[in-house]
Amino acid sequence: MKLLSTLVFLTVFTFSAFSQQWKFIGGYSLGIPQKDMHKNIPPAHSLQAGIVYQLPGQWKQLSVGAETGIGLYASKRVDQTFQFENNTSSIVPVNYNSNVFNADLQARLDLVDNKKFVIPYIGLKGGLYNFFSTIRIEDPNDPGGCTALQHKNILSDNTFYWSAGAGLQVNTSFFAKRKFTRNVLIDISANMIHGGSISYINTKHLIDEQTMNDPKAQPLNVQFINASTQQIHEHTVAQVFTSPLRMIELRAGVVVLLRRD
Repeated sequence: MKLLSTLVFLTVFTFSAFSQQWKFIGGYSLGIPQKDMHKNIPPAHSLQAGIVYQLPGQWKQLSVGAETGIGLYASKRVDQTFQFENNTSSIVPVNYNSNVFNADLQARLDLVDNKKFVIPYIGLKGGLYNFFSTIRIEDPNDPGGCTALQHKNILSDNTFYWSAGAGLQVNTSFFAKRKFTRNVLIDISANMIHGGSISYINTKHLIDEQTMNDPKAQPLNVQFINASTQQIHEHTVAQVFTSPLRMIELRAGVVVLLRRD
């Protein structure tokens, strides 16, 4: 009896595992900032990848899974003027790199039978969004110049978010003269991203930040050491803004079917 129960369990487990339709999803994402974010940062360019599975039986039009992405929304080099205590100044090149990272759980509901060549769907996601920035200060190549004391992430903040949208999946065999089932689909979608408050540096209009005076911004200071006198100085290298996470996400990618019913 025990052997029979074990065989039944293994049979059911194997059938269930292979009856599920596993899918790899991946592609390019353009995150367009909205409202206050639109004033301060440019669009974010990201690569996304994840895995979902299609539920069996009467739930076969529903897929659930997880996804992660990494991207860039600014990479700039700006000459800044640093003032020293002896009334001297030096022009120092500052290199900015600002990135985004996201991870989420998601669900997709196909609006037609998933055996069709064109499949419209709606989707819902929820997860974590992270904004982080790094700077690299170049050597000004003069005796009274500065060497950066900080060579790392100068700002990092995250928030939970949710996203809702709609899209289309098109089977690649739709474009072939001879119609047959393929395991690759083209995936195009648009989503609204809403999240809590998040802090980031103003990279859309980077100039010599020490001349800026925006009451909504907070100065971001970095310490330097004078190469000749060994005196430590603090300089403002950017302005930090805080606002709710608001984006419109446009995506283009592929869905690769890993298992088929």
